[in-house]
This record gives sequence, C-alpha cells and structure tokens, in this order.
Amino acid sequence: MEIIKVKDYAELSKEAAKIFERTIAKQQNKEVVINTTTGASYDGMFKLLVDYINKGRMSIKNTIITNLDEYIAKKTDKYTVYRYMYENFYNLINQSPKYIGLLDGSVSDIGEEIERYNKVLQNYPRDLQILGLGVNGHLGANEPGTSFNSRLFLANSDESTIKSTMKYQKLNSSEAPTQMLTLGLADIMDSNEILLVASGERKAEAVQRTIEGPISKMCPATILRNHPNVTFIIDEEAAKYLKS
Repeated sequence: MEIIKVKDYAELSKEAAKIFERTIAKQQNKEVVINTTTGASYDGMFKLLVDYINKGRMSIKNTIITNLDEYIAKKTDKYTVYRYMYENFYNLINQSPKYIGLLDGSVSDIGEEIERYNKVLQNYPRDLQILGLGVNGHLGANEPGTSFNSRLFLANSDESTIKSTMKYQKLNSSEAPTQMLTLGLADIMDSNEILLVASGERKAEAVQRTIEGPISKMCPATILRNHPNVTFIIDEEAAKYLKS
C-alpha cells in the first residue's frame, strides 16, 4: 500500500484526480475501465475532472465508468448514486464516456439486478477501483463483519453509516436509506489498481486501523493491505492518530 499524505482536502482531491487521469493516459487511447464511488470524499475530485474534460485536458471517450454501489430507493431520490453521478459529473461534461454502468436500486427484483450487474463486471474488468473509507472502516456497503469473500450483494447499513448519509445529504431519520446494493470485498480486490482516500479528523480512527491495525473483517478496509497495487491518500487531519 502506497500512502500519500497531503495537507488538506483540496490537495487530496488533486491527487485523486491525478490518479484518475493517469489511469486513462496509461491505456494510450485503449479502452479503460474505472469503477468509482460517490460522496463527500470525492466531491472535489469530480469538480476537477469536469474542468479537465471540458477544457480538453482529458478525454474519456474510450472510458467505461461503472459504480461501486447504490441505495435501495427510487432513482430520483436526492441521495442516490445515480442522481449524484448525473448532477455532479455526466450532466456537466461536454463529452460522454464510452459506457456508463450504474446499479439500479429501484427495481423490484434485486436478484435479477445483481445478476445483470455481475455481467457488467465480467464484461468490463476494472483497471481502477475508487473507494472511500467509512468511519467504521467500511468499503462501499461492506460493513464490519462482512466476509472478505463477499460478492455483489444487498447490504444493511450500520447505524454509523446511516448517520453519515443523513449528515451529508441533510436527511432526517425517516428519510435516510438503510440498504444498498454493493460490490463485495472480493469484487473490489479483483481490480488491477485501487484508490482509497480519507479526509478529516472523523476518519482518523478508521485510517489508523486500516494502516496499523490487524487485518480483520471487523475493519473491512484492512483487506486492501493484501492487494499489490493500492494508493491511499490521506490529509493531515485524517492522519493524526497514526503512530508511525
């Protein structure tokens, strides 16, 4: 695991955008597959990517973009991954990716949706998997206790995750989603390269456990230490509990 320590969130966003851009550049106009996540950790990165694309600095015409997870909700609900990706990225850029692959949490048959998206994952092996770190060490909706062998599944969110969603999306308890479709930890580990970021003091305990704690399913992010190509970007506040 390569650890990049930066000063603050702005620098973290620039480093994350740099890795996104580098992944595309390495393919030399060949098809590239990037699976991304959403939320506060990557708001800054997406703003930079929109700027890069619209100014011609980066082309995504040969890029396949898929997503890590999706809430069980109507597509139009304010907190869905679908809505985030369109409002913060797809609707703002002057160039479309070659393929957009989003999970659908609004369907009546979850098993059928899992089967459909598994085919998407099989058809488009990932060059880069982008992840955020939960305050309890989760990745996607793989909450503490999830098997390291997990594959795309319907997950129940922990209370800490629900509260984080409420804070970020300004929801009350009756509005907050409690379930997600998510790639499993084994799916995440299948990617050729992984990017993980964490910003702020509220992530500091999870950062310390991820880097220095025992590899355990009680902190799902620790599985990434078994992957050969992981970059973990942290800012000063997120790094404050590290012992070394």
